[in-house]
Amino acid sequence: MSDMILVSVVMPCLNEEAAIGSCIEKIQNTFNNAGIDGEIVVCDNGSTDSSVEIAESMGVRVVHQSLRGYGNAYLKGFDSARGKYFIMGDADDTYDFRLIPQFLDAIINENYDFVTGSRFLGKKGLENNPLLHRLIGNPAITSLLNGLFGTKYTDVYCGFRAFSREVYELIQPISPGMEFNLELAINAGFAKLKIKEIPIQLAPRKGESKLRTLRDGWRSLRMMLLYAPNKLFVYPGMFLLTLGMLIHIAVLADFLKYEGRSLGVVTGIFATIFSVVGFQILSLGLHAKTYSWSRRFDRDNFLLRKFYKFFNLETGLLIGTSMIVGGSSVLLYLTLQWLRFNLLPLPHPEWFTFAATVVIIGFEIDFSSLFISAMSMKKVERYEVPR
Repeated sequence: MSDMILVSVVMPCLNEEAAIGSCIEKIQNTFNNAGIDGEIVVCDNGSTDSSVEIAESMGVRVVHQSLRGYGNAYLKGFDSARGKYFIMGDADDTYDFRLIPQFLDAIINENYDFVTGSRFLGKKGLENNPLLHRLIGNPAITSLLNGLFGTKYTDVYCGFRAFSREVYELIQPISPGMEFNLELAINAGFAKLKIKEIPIQLAPRKGESKLRTLRDGWRSLRMMLLYAPNKLFVYPGMFLLTLGMLIHIAVLADFLKYEGRSLGVVTGIFATIFSVVGFQILSLGLHAKTYSWSRRFDRDNFLLRKFYKFFNLETGLLIGTSMIVGGSSVLLYLTLQWLRFNLLPLPHPEWFTFAATVVIIGFEIDFSSLFISAMSMKKVERYEVPR
């Protein structure tokens, strides 16, 4: 690999004086042995030990990130890197950096876009991973991620990965914490990248772990749910909206009775709740999918493409405003009738709740249209991943 152009190995660092020197030495020896023209970028995340001094004494470039967080450190490190290809790995000496040529070969010669290590394919060294993470945490998170996003990872939390600068700029991670790794994996799937896992062995960690099981596990779960708008927003929203409107129809048609008495008043209130909450959840899902579309990850989504062919700001405002005017007209008519009847109960009060539902959803459509229009203002072109 003597003709290798510049490779950047980026390592986040927070009080890693026990391991940082060993990591740098392994990377430098690998560069020399494989003829790789590379650099090492250590992103210090506020170390109070001698980590920075050790790194600088070994001739590597050290950059500083004042914002705490695993993801923040990587964001700064990648932003400072100069290589065409990026290698990411922790500075705790758990990953075998002698495998760097194998990772690069998968990208350059095998035409993979996103290469990640897998401790579960490697088998050996798993005992160096905490028991809870090894048996429950990592497998559970990996299985959930695969189920939500249709990926086939075996070790989604592995922090030893390789990809090109172009791929990194395509997937655009933004997470500040430990969930940064999951975001990379999810976005690689969204972007339809060609993914390969390489078996690795995990060595004993040197120094104190920065991972907080419950906190980081929750943040990972939260991020995955937010990145799966269909399952979190669209399907539940459609269910509640459909249920609410069906109840409205049943109430207006006088299908719901008990001992000959109409159940329209109370039932209509529940219909409004289901309809409005369902539409709000559905619109949040559409906002999330618009965000995904704006970042090119949903560019091949047939339904989304059809929606944006039909939808524009004017169409949304026309539909929403028409619903507001129509619903308000019914409410005004019913209010005048109520006044005419000397404020006595009306014979069909269920029309009040239905008209109120239409008005509320109309307002939501108007403001959602404004928000979606702002998000989708810039046309997104089709994008092919560079090789």
